[in-house]
Amino acid sequence: MAEYKSAKEKKSNTLGCLKVLLLIFNFLFWCSGAAVLWLGIWILQTKTKYVALLNSATYPACAWILIVAGVIICIIGFVGCCGAIRENKTCLIVYFVFLLIIFLLEIIAGILAYVYQDQWLRGELKGGLNSTMIMQYMAKGSEGITGATDTLQQDFRCCGVLNWRDWKANSPYFKTGLAKNMTAPNSCCISPSDGCAVRDHPSNIYHVGCLDAIESYIRTYLFIIGAVGISMACLMILGLFCTLCFYHLVDEYYNEIEKEGCH
Repeated sequence: MAEYKSAKEKKSNTLGCLKVLLLIFNFLFWCSGAAVLWLGIWILQTKTKYVALLNSATYPACAWILIVAGVIICIIGFVGCCGAIRENKTCLIVYFVFLLIIFLLEIIAGILAYVYQDQWLRGELKGGLNSTMIMQYMAKGSEGITGATDTLQQDFRCCGVLNWRDWKANSPYFKTGLAKNMTAPNSCCISPSDGCAVRDHPSNIYHVGCLDAIESYIRTYLFIIGAVGISMACLMILGLFCTLCFYHLVDEYYNEIEKEGCH
């Protein structure tokens, strides 16, 4: 009998330790969820001003995955706390399932970010910039693209996709003479002003293209998205393991109490 009580006490202590561990994990989990949510919104709101020039939805999709995962984490963190404090098996099952969903979401976001930047980014950027930035510049209904193009060229001190000649060679606005004697947009000028791009000398307009600059820029943020996704997935593994152990102990502990009540 003494041995039985000692074993029961030991199990109760283990349960208490796991409960504390799960609560600590939940606190860190909730904080990380808030951070992931903030990161996704930050990337989507302040770091996608050039995405209007891209034909691909992969970059904003990665940010949206982070936002969705962050919201789920913030909500489900409370379910995990309730399950741990009350030792409620239903809450623990719901918590485990949502942890698994978040784990998969974070893995998908991480893989998407890394695969996209390694295999498709440059090709999509080149095609996207040519079909939007060059072909739709100053076109009716393309004010967003025109504004994004001017911002891009001024921010990165570049002109065209590969170089400044892209404008005169490929842009309908410049090929048809609508731009009068200008060789490129005014945003290509080192010191922008109306009609400043008439002269194409390197002392007047930027000659380097924007492709390399925006590729490097987007790679940086895709790396951040990928790193956060993979890091969160690793944290999820710890959470999944703790939840399973806690559920198993809770189940065993209360089954024993029920058996005692029957005798």
